[in-house]
Amino acid sequence: MQFSEIEQKIKECMPAIIELRRSVHAEPELGNCEEKTAQKVLDRLSNLPVDVRSNIFGHGILATLSGKEQGKTIMFRGDMDALPMNEDNDLWFKSTVPNVMHACGHDMHTAALAGAAMVLSQFKEQLKGNIKFMFQPAEESSPVGGSRGMIAAGVLQNPKVDEAYGLHVYGIPCGQVTFRPGVANSSSDRITIEIIGKSSHGSFPNEGFDAIVAAANVITSIQTIVSRSLSPCERAVITIGTVHGGSRYNVISDRVVLEGTVRSFSHETVEIIKARLHDIVEQAAATYGCTGILKYESGYDFMYNDLQLSDFVQESVGELLGKENILIQAEPLPAGEDFSFISKLVPSVFLWVGAESAAHKGKCVLHNPTSIFDEQGLYESVRIMCKIAYDKVIK
Repeated sequence: MQFSEIEQKIKECMPAIIELRRSVHAEPELGNCEEKTAQKVLDRLSNLPVDVRSNIFGHGILATLSGKEQGKTIMFRGDMDALPMNEDNDLWFKSTVPNVMHACGHDMHTAALAGAAMVLSQFKEQLKGNIKFMFQPAEESSPVGGSRGMIAAGVLQNPKVDEAYGLHVYGIPCGQVTFRPGVANSSSDRITIEIIGKSSHGSFPNEGFDAIVAAANVITSIQTIVSRSLSPCERAVITIGTVHGGSRYNVISDRVVLEGTVRSFSHETVEIIKARLHDIVEQAAATYGCTGILKYESGYDFMYNDLQLSDFVQESVGELLGKENILIQAEPLPAGEDFSFISKLVPSVFLWVGAESAAHKGKCVLHNPTSIFDEQGLYESVRIMCKIAYDKVIK
């Protein structure tokens, strides 16, 4: 059979796929709360010839399409959770839930994965192997995330997954994809720093130990880790995102809490940063008579795109979109992604799929209240998954 037969089925299914995407977008749910989203997926899978496991690590779903002939087992993953922010768009299907929005395109991923299942199920008789469709909860819930829970529940087994693929919409023009063979994304860790001092009246600072002054010096000292403790050839990011402290304008604060993130591309770099953070937090705080406590939470690992599969993806998806539309990233992205845990267990590739349109240029920005993802990117995501499946387990 020819891939054109699959493409025709994709076009026939697109109205239902778009309807699912808009329904999920209008009723977004945060990580570990994806009950309605999961039910919408289950409704779409209910009439398909797939074996379905639901309620995996919360609301995760695994649908397995099995062929009559032996062959590889490949898996596609899509995440389902939204983000805690208000949507600031005029879309008629915009979020109806206050302070919850699909600002990272997971509604697109959910619908595309369900769409691929809808399409590929129609070619079950031609399937040589198995295809797993992994609908994952809580991707945004770093440092825990949903992929490790689903992995622990056995989604990579029975049958054993030979290869895995993840797709994520991105701010490049529709019809293009980008990725990086090898190390592709950074690790994503979380830090919480507590500075404990002693309170006093603001007019008698000598009677207290100012946690705000100590915290300010901790923040500035942290900035020297990347510039002075790492080789110039190493890359890392340390960001303090929140500062909470003080109770009144004329009171010396006795407690400040800082929250931040650490991004890096190797385990060795993480260990250096972790050790330096401990030293700085304790010593800088002590300089001002305070106590510094660091809580370091290891989050998502750095992601690795298998080199052999990367060559395959360039060839397979290049035939679909044109080789000029396969953009190879020169450097890994400093973004966390819990597909990384899958990539460490089975050969995997994670692709960024263009979802920016000319009409909304500059609006396809992740984690932004005005994010708009063009549904042409939804169509291309389904096509890409189906093309990979066609080349791996059908033709």
